[in-house]
Amino acid sequence: MSERPARSAALVLAALVIACGKPVDPSGNEDATFTKASMAVQAPTGDNRPLSADLAVEPVSMLVTFNRLKSADKLQEALNKKPGQFSHIDLDKDASPDPLTVADRPSKDGHAFEIRVRPSTGEFVVATMLFDQEWSYLGHYDGVMGGAASTTARPLPAAPLPGAPATAPAPVVVATPPAAVPSAAPAQVAADTPAPAPTAAPAAPAVAATLPPTPAVAGAVQAVPPGSAQPAAAAPKSP
Repeated sequence: MSERPARSAALVLAALVIACGKPVDPSGNEDATFTKASMAVQAPTGDNRPLSADLAVEPVSMLVTFNRLKSADKLQEALNKKPGQFSHIDLDKDASPDPLTVADRPSKDGHAFEIRVRPSTGEFVVATMLFDQEWSYLGHYDGVMGGAASTTARPLPAAPLPGAPATAPAPVVVATPPAAVPSAAPAQVAADTPAPAPTAAPAAPAVAATLPPTPAVAGAVQAVPPGSAQPAAAAPKSP
């Protein structure tokens, strides 16, 4: 940027500082999270400093006002053309400036760009820059418009842009139990199992060849053992 445009930008911003006060919150008080346009703002230090302290807010506003980068895509391309030129934010601590993204936000006073940072850990809001209807810079919020400040210790997560596809939830892995092996049917088990060798039935106890003597009864017939040649005879009568 040449000396003349830079001087003109400084005069414009100085006039805005005098003419423009801070926006007010719903209660009517000045919004403490809004920083009006100024070329001499001392950046806070420490872990609780706003993320915007590591962003060259005023030079970024000049890109919009004087370089006519009046769309989110064009401004985002310019901010990332030379990493580290406009931002030194390094939330993931990899010793490299994190890339910046830009979102267009509606504003009743004119135009608003939400500057974001996108490290490997996610996307976070850095600042929201306000411009009037003629694209003159008014100031910035140290976070979302009308909201809390986004600090290095507690950066505000960026809300998804309207129309952006929702992130699909991670698939839930359900453990599948091992398949049960069907047991063999009894008939099949019987068919597959060799039959035991037949065992001989126990021999019936031998019948005594000689029966014990039976007392003689009158008129009874005396039994003769089978296979004997002796004829059956009547038992002698008792006296």
